[in-house]
Amino acid sequence: MKEKILLKIESIREEIIDLSIDIYNNPEVAMQEYESSKKLGNFLREKGFEVEENLAGMETAFKGTIKNGDGPKIALCAEYDALPYGHACGHHLIGATSIAAGIGIAEALKKYNGEISIIGTPAEEIGEGKPYLIEKGVFGNYDLAMMVHPFADTCIEPMVTTIGGYDFTFIGKTSHAGAKPYEGINALDAVVCFYNNISMLRQQLKDGTRIHGIILEGGDVVNSIPDRCKIRYEIRSTETDYYNEVTEKVINCAKAAALATGCKLEYNKFERVCLGLKRNKTLAEIFKSKMNEFGIVDNQKQLCGGSTDMGDVSHIIPSLHPMIKFVENNEDVHTKEFLASSIKPYAFNMLINSAKTLAMTALEILKNPQLVDTMKEEHK
Repeated sequence: MKEKILLKIESIREEIIDLSIDIYNNPEVAMQEYESSKKLGNFLREKGFEVEENLAGMETAFKGTIKNGDGPKIALCAEYDALPYGHACGHHLIGATSIAAGIGIAEALKKYNGEISIIGTPAEEIGEGKPYLIEKGVFGNYDLAMMVHPFADTCIEPMVTTIGGYDFTFIGKTSHAGAKPYEGINALDAVVCFYNNISMLRQQLKDGTRIHGIILEGGDVVNSIPDRCKIRYEIRSTETDYYNEVTEKVINCAKAAALATGCKLEYNKFERVCLGLKRNKTLAEIFKSKMNEFGIVDNQKQLCGGSTDMGDVSHIIPSLHPMIKFVENNEDVHTKEFLASSIKPYAFNMLINSAKTLAMTALEILKNPQLVDTMKEEHK
């Protein structure tokens, strides 16, 4: 069966690469992935999958499924949203990798009982897709979920942080900056004070915690005291409980800035909170046992993989989200250098090798369904 799966994936190598290039050449940002989702769904349909579009009412989400009786239910997550300047996070590779792996796994279902679904999850870059699908019960029907993410280096169990973001608006009072500045209440001063408070707070935080922000509104004209200014912050932490603690500290920093300057403060979340990745050692070890054959080598360093809504999935069911070296010269994601390197032969070779590793991981689980119980016991 192993040989059949690998031959199947090899037989669609050029089709998969062409699909990935097509997604790359036509980037669509979060929640706008209309053509990308159609192309991926249609590709699966042509390969014999039963495809459901507009999954759970999300227009650019889809699910492609093949099943054979009762057995392990495996979900492969496909991502395909781009950044504003293109696929510099490699989602054109993620979607194609999961689809190639799923088509390979479908060969195993001719012999073993089970189910494989490729779930098209939009809007990872803004953390919207998977949490929405979780709320609608999509992932609760599966025993486990897997995907791989392109990266500058390889780490099978990366540190993926909890993330959430807030907008803080300070309301003051305008006045003429030259004639009567003393009659104004300076909202920009409040933003600057808040920014400095955060800068001092960072020194007191645990390793792995990040706070980063931008000023969205800083006033309109230089000769008027700004009466409304706005700043946006994201907060990341490797521990969800500590994330909540840090968030409270950040809000207190904003309240202190408002008090010091006499401004009113308004704040609200501008994005969902995405949870950190809950690692599953059982599932990770299966993947590790298969990957060396396909040229994937763990560098044994604990890489920080940023944040992802796959973390939310990992709190529902056992999940795997390895970061895999897809670029030859260690270019970092979210850069123009990674964007250029992610359509080179090295990247596409790693796409195929990652798909094979995912497929072999799934085959091991289909052959030994008791592994699902072990994963779930660990997941409790």
